[in-house]
Amino acid sequence: MLNIEEFADNSELFDGHYALIRPLSVDGATADVWLALDTNTVTEDVQLSDIARLNDDEIEKLGLMVAIKIYRPQNALDIEGEQRFRDEYMIVFNCHHTNLIHPTHFSIFKETPYLVLPYCKLGSSELLVGNLTGNDNIWKYIKDVSSGLEYLHTLNPPIIHQDIKPANILLDDTNHYAITDFGISSQRGGTHEFYNDEDNSGTLAYMAPERFLEGAEPMPQSDIWAFGATLCEILTGKVPFGEEGGKNQMESNVAMPVIPNVSSDIQRLIHACLSKEPGDRPSAKQIKMSAEAKQYPIKSKKFLFLMLNVIAILLIFSTLYFFFKPETKEEVPQLSNEELYEKALNMIASNNIETFSTGINLMDSLSKTDYLPAIYEMAFSYGCYSNPESKRRKRLLGFSYEEPSGKPKENYELSFVLSQKIISHKDSSLYSLIEADAHYRIGVYYCYVDTTGGKAKETLDHWKTAYKWALQSKNDSVIKEISYEIERLQDKMKN
Repeated sequence: MLNIEEFADNSELFDGHYALIRPLSVDGATADVWLALDTNTVTEDVQLSDIARLNDDEIEKLGLMVAIKIYRPQNALDIEGEQRFRDEYMIVFNCHHTNLIHPTHFSIFKETPYLVLPYCKLGSSELLVGNLTGNDNIWKYIKDVSSGLEYLHTLNPPIIHQDIKPANILLDDTNHYAITDFGISSQRGGTHEFYNDEDNSGTLAYMAPERFLEGAEPMPQSDIWAFGATLCEILTGKVPFGEEGGKNQMESNVAMPVIPNVSSDIQRLIHACLSKEPGDRPSAKQIKMSAEAKQYPIKSKKFLFLMLNVIAILLIFSTLYFFFKPETKEEVPQLSNEELYEKALNMIASNNIETFSTGINLMDSLSKTDYLPAIYEMAFSYGCYSNPESKRRKRLLGFSYEEPSGKPKENYELSFVLSQKIISHKDSSLYSLIEADAHYRIGVYYCYVDTTGGKAKETLDHWKTAYKWALQSKNDSVIKEISYEIERLQDKMKN
């Protein structure tokens, strides 16, 4: 059984390159969170035993500090569980929002899954309990968290967090409150069966009444109740209905908590979030709108006044346009996939991080329209390619390249999934060189990265298919490279 603390005590690297510094949280139901140094980013010659004697500021100067969520040994995964864990990571990987802490990597070490997340040194909102004062500051907190929840709840299908509490809301380096621990450990329109300690994941004090009912299905309204309980604790120092949360509210019919030293709008909002009936609670979008208006509920007169002003402005602009409109109106041409692809490719070629990131996001969006060259570029950006351009992209994306040595690095699993998507693409015959590369990379993954063993035949099959596509492309260098790898693997299999 994997003993995580031994890695820190014995100055041993976790999964080959993470130096565990200290636990950040050991209170979760299924996992512990550790502060760690990613030694792949360390350029100085430093001994692991020396790291334990350094303070955080000194360690931060050595390299990248990250937070690692390590699932406990009882949550070790079988082969089927590993695939489902990868599927969940793919979902979370595509969740991008200012008010979410986005995981940057996942892997499975000695049958134990773990996630790598950005380290938020300003800590969680547990530090705000009893200390968050001033209506403006409270509304900012409400707006940031509800914005993150709105994003999760409006995905199709929605992601239900199921463990909203002060410890899972962090303050990032840009002073935004952001939700962590979503997606992998939560639910997405169903229930997980492979890494839960209890029938209901979550923390009792923040669990809504309906979650204590037999056969309860995950729903966004339960997250809203938990958010109300979180706000109540931060502002009063106590959870609203004791340590059994909604169960006490349901069975004891207790009164709503009094929230002192806040505006009546904030108190009404918290009480609405804590409504016993899910249908009586506001949505995350309604909460965000209230935070922007700093009132709950948003008063109809003010809304009507705002709408009348908007209508008046529109009428003025319409009138001005009628008198001063140009004689001819040129339509803005809609860019084709090919034109969008070239635009994204030019931006990715830039070393300016903002231009590069915009290009990657554009290419990612284009790949989701099933445009095969864009799918290939995303695989090339994340995958195990020794090409200098691929290395440059990975550096700008924030992770390193390492020659295959029996261990997946960073997001190579994503590259593997994208390569599989390429070979199943209906138009792949139009792109023989891309098809050849996809089969070749899947073989590389099986041969060098997949650690389960017994993949030599699958590798050879993919490389032979890659060779056929390479012949069709008439690219001599690719034909030569694949032919060499096939001969080398066949010789190895004979021995």
